[in-house]
Amino acid sequence: MRSERAALMPDWPARMGEEMAALYLGVSVPTLQSRIKAGVYPSPVREGGRTFWSKHQLDDFVDAQFGFALPKNSWD
Repeated sequence: MRSERAALMPDWPARMGEEMAALYLGVSVPTLQSRIKAGVYPSPVREGGRTFWSKHQLDDFVDAQFGFALPKNSWD
């Protein structure tokens, strides 16, 4: 997917394929692949022959990366 097409989207989908997940994180597909292999980025879910990431999963990863993750409370 080209970044121009993604910019026209009103919102990001709940689940994203490899190309869209890389675009969402601001990295190339090869960078996404290598960082997943290294255990830096969250692992995807496989469905048939496709690979998906959850938008929430990626948001949680970015929040934690920048120190925005909220600590769990005793109610969880």
